[in-house]
Amino acid sequence: MRILLIIMVGLSCMANAQKELTWSIFHPIKNQWFDLGAKGSVQEALIATGELPDPFVGKNEDKFGWIEDYQWEFKSIFVLSEEELASEFIELEFPSLDTYAAVFLNDSLICTAENAFVPHLIRLKNHLKLGINELTIVFTPPVLYHKEMYENASYHLPAPNDNHEIAIAPYTRKPQYQFGWDWALRMNTVGLNKPAQIKFSHLGSVVSKTTRVISIDKNKAIVEFEVMLSNSEIDAVEWESKLFGKETVKRKKNRFIRRVEIENPQLWWPKGHGEAYLYEDELIVSEAVGNQVINSFNLKFGIKTSELIQEKDEWGTSYYFKINGQTIFCKGGDYIPQDIFPARITDESIEKMVETMAASNFNMVRVWGGGYYPDEVFFNKCDELGIMVWQDFMFACAMYPGDDDFICNITKEFNYQVPRIAAHPSVVLFNGNNEVEVAWGNWGFQIKYGLYGKSAKEIERSYDKVFKELAPSVVEDYSTIPYIHTSPLSNWGKDEFYNHGSQHYWGVWHGKDPLEDFGKKIGRFNAEYGFQSFPEYSTLLTFSEKTDWDISSDVMKHHQKSYVGNDMILKHAKRLYGKPESFEDMVYYSQLTQAKAVSMAVAGHRIDAPRCGGTLYWQVNDCWPAPTWSSIDYNWNWKALHYEVQQDYRDVAVVAKYHDLIQRDFYVVNDLSADFNCKVNVSINDFNGVEQHQFTTEHQFNGAGNFLIDFSQEEKVQALTKNCVIQFTWNDASGMSFVRTFVHKVSDYEKAVESDLALSIESIDQVNKTAVLRVSTTQFVDNLWVSSLKFGVTFEYNFFSMLPGEVLIPITFHEVPDLDDFILKWM
Repeated sequence: MRILLIIMVGLSCMANAQKELTWSIFHPIKNQWFDLGAKGSVQEALIATGELPDPFVGKNEDKFGWIEDYQWEFKSIFVLSEEELASEFIELEFPSLDTYAAVFLNDSLICTAENAFVPHLIRLKNHLKLGINELTIVFTPPVLYHKEMYENASYHLPAPNDNHEIAIAPYTRKPQYQFGWDWALRMNTVGLNKPAQIKFSHLGSVVSKTTRVISIDKNKAIVEFEVMLSNSEIDAVEWESKLFGKETVKRKKNRFIRRVEIENPQLWWPKGHGEAYLYEDELIVSEAVGNQVINSFNLKFGIKTSELIQEKDEWGTSYYFKINGQTIFCKGGDYIPQDIFPARITDESIEKMVETMAASNFNMVRVWGGGYYPDEVFFNKCDELGIMVWQDFMFACAMYPGDDDFICNITKEFNYQVPRIAAHPSVVLFNGNNEVEVAWGNWGFQIKYGLYGKSAKEIERSYDKVFKELAPSVVEDYSTIPYIHTSPLSNWGKDEFYNHGSQHYWGVWHGKDPLEDFGKKIGRFNAEYGFQSFPEYSTLLTFSEKTDWDISSDVMKHHQKSYVGNDMILKHAKRLYGKPESFEDMVYYSQLTQAKAVSMAVAGHRIDAPRCGGTLYWQVNDCWPAPTWSSIDYNWNWKALHYEVQQDYRDVAVVAKYHDLIQRDFYVVNDLSADFNCKVNVSINDFNGVEQHQFTTEHQFNGAGNFLIDFSQEEKVQALTKNCVIQFTWNDASGMSFVRTFVHKVSDYEKAVESDLALSIESIDQVNKTAVLRVSTTQFVDNLWVSSLKFGVTFEYNFFSMLPGEVLIPITFHEVPDLDDFILKWM
């Protein structure tokens, strides 16, 4: 028995063994090999060797274009033992080959790749040998791969963000933002986005798994679980579940599906509306004949229904979500890739991003369609924190092919990504693309690219094949999650457009609308809208010298990728705050303008509920350091906008509805379904801190809604005839209290000078990397911004107004900052 046990343990260890590969790259110009490591791109490897500089700094981006003109050969040498070679299944796994690649093992072609969104699992048994083996990957950059096709094509698909003379982004299944965007540099990576590994087993592996909720009623939920195996010879498995016991499951179309009934199910709810409850199971999948274990794993799943309600109503056509039958107002932002180099993004940084969303009172995030499908860690964290996910398919702002080869390619992509993503309770919508239909209808593609007659009809038919036939059929096959073919469904412009479906409002940035229209032109669901700003000073220093700190400098113009960019920022900042006296003031004004613009929009959207079903601003984050629409810059610094959004997105919040840039009303908005009495205390103080008036108002909420705080009484009106600070204190359904202040200006006032303010740093904790800033002032200051030139300093709150007195600001740091590192800006 002892000998048998040792043998079985040995087999079990080998069954789970894997070998991670490391790579070298052949330089096609220098004719020499250099190291990459386990993952990464040619660009990252050349940066590491020192041949190429940081592409973010200055205009260094221009030094990387030549990489797209050459094929690149990757090599990995590994050694196999007799024990490893004896394994029945030896599988090579590439989670992401970027993008066009031919893979050779010991000089034999074993795989070709043409889609960075599809993993590849290759059986190696017949190509391996004892001892030394050599893997080679030959990568062909997209420009080279499609060059002949492009030059011989009768017409070219519109690709407005691809400015290369061979503009082939739509034909290439890789992250579209890497071809260049109005917030991103062009950096077409070539290589391995994730490590490759060789897996050894006796029965193969689980290559895909998903969960789908079939139905829910008050007493029972019907849920299906599914796995797919790499071993096509297994016809039945023994499926052992800690929650549901054992069951023999037979193969159906290469899928093993187990249906269970769950009595009195506990439901998964979005943040603010209940517990994001997750069931936890432990599964063992074994071969039914022989009972050998194929795989064992832990599984978390949630039970919920999601509905996208699109119905004719008194205003037009609705667009809102019901989760578990309950209407949910959606609050959040649009999420883009966290780096131009996908291989550099860590699980920890992804978790931090979702945690930041939750701490900022998001209940939804939209994964934008020009990047890539997020990793499991992203969805797991959204599941855990109750953040609903609107998931775009990876198509954006261009027209796409519909030929048989392309359809075959994306069918593999959809059949991998949809079940993986749909398994998560946080996912409430699949959206076919970003702005493809609206681009075709409104961006002048037909004139610019000469697309009429047959070519136009081919493009329109391709759209239908991809987004109205293939994508919805795959979603329906694997899930009960709603699907919509595009966003937005309605263009901005005419008044009637705002009454129907989803809206991307760009009337201020790309049009001539005044800033206050952010709060007036409101779609039924606002999935994009925004305004640019410059990043934190410490972030500016990572890519520029102070001698570059001028919006007309070559470096600043290079980092501004929007065609209207800096001029648009300056135009609206001057209208609000006057002409900036320095570049530092320009940065400050840009952040205040952005915060005001988006806050106007959020308030308008929330007050407009239930006509308006949700608000997602553009954009949450950055992929490089530059002036963009983000609320959090590339180095994790919160801009003024993010501090403002955190307050605007509270479940019960006081918000300002603007009639113009000065006149406004104040509302309490509530998303909660609970019944509760909301008491609001209002204190009006002059700029010396002397209270001029105080009053209390109450409102009984019976579910979600809002109410206007009445300032019409004579004494209230009188108090607002002078400069003052209005402080609101209110409660939510749990009794928790909140405070928010607004500044009311009716005349010029004496602005505080530097000598009126004092700053000190206290309670420094070197272990936990925390401290407290004490800020004091003898004069009123508005929109006080405390920033640090030292990298890595974060502030618990910022961009606030102060009456004479002092405040304490908790901070975190990488390295203890000196007082000289801090910059104060105020109005």
